[in-house]
Amino acid sequence: MKYPWSCIGGVWYTFLVRIYLDADGAPWRDLVIEQARRHGIRVVVVADYSHDFPSQEGVERVMVDGGADAADFAILNRVQEGDVVVTQDVGLASLVLPKGARAISPRGFEFTEGSMGGRLARRWLHGRIRMAGGRIKGPAPFSQDDRDRFLVLLEDKIVASMRRADEAS
Repeated sequence: MKYPWSCIGGVWYTFLVRIYLDADGAPWRDLVIEQARRHGIRVVVVADYSHDFPSQEGVERVMVDGGADAADFAILNRVQEGDVVVTQDVGLASLVLPKGARAISPRGFEFTEGSMGGRLARRWLHGRIRMAGGRIKGPAPFSQDDRDRFLVLLEDKIVASMRRADEAS
């Protein structure tokens, strides 16, 4: 057997690959949990105490204090090579990539080492504009296309992470 498995509620879960869900911006939380459950992968939902998530089988809840980056640091301290992190936070994505994790956005794009420089520069610039009293147009509402792109990318990253864990064992 290549993975350490455990049966929870009739579903067998592997504990080598996990999906970390930054719950601050997680519009597809139930879809992530459903897709992970099909593959037998644990989901770790990280949120501050102001979010209320019911207990579910195959889902680990990590509750953190309401600090600005408390959820990000909780994810960063737990994530390992091969894990998948679902986040809208460019800063968090830039920190998990060097650890060998994959970072994807709920809009259906993957954060990569090559794309981080421009994204971080844009984030810094927008922050400076806001600090000076300026306004920045926010992102468009999530669309069906975003959802579809996200689900395809999530499936791809789950399979790739499982394959990588398979090769490592």
